[in-house]
Amino acid sequence: MKSNKESPTDAQALPDADVARPAPAVPQSVTVAVRLQPVEHSQQPVFSNFTTVQAGTGVVFIDFGFLEPQTIANLARLGQPGVTVPEAIGGTLACRMALSIDTVANLANQLNQLLRSAAAAQAQAAQGAAQSAEEQSN
Repeated sequence: MKSNKESPTDAQALPDADVARPAPAVPQSVTVAVRLQPVEHSQQPVFSNFTTVQAGTGVVFIDFGFLEPQTIANLARLGQPGVTVPEAIGGTLACRMALSIDTVANLANQLNQLLRSAAAAQAQAAQGAAQSAEEQSN
């Protein structure tokens, strides 16, 4: 068996030739369909109108909760003069998720994309309504 020290490298054996080097890997975006199988009642949506986010060590906890509509209406009046601020507000914990930092980043990207699409659709609808109103006035 020969050692590597006895074998010349490509650059040594062919000093004037271009040595083929692999191109640096370029990260590519790949879309893959993921099908999640429901367990027990996990396919049933859980309504939430309140969230909190807490950081842990390498994990982010997201609590999804539900506050009664009357409680939300009372919260809107908290800044007004003469309204006392309660020590705590009662709600129902609908779901607690523990997510890795990578999963949180992925969720943030997905939510931002959704919000951009919704804003673009809303702007397009408003532009269409404005053009309709302008045509009717002419």
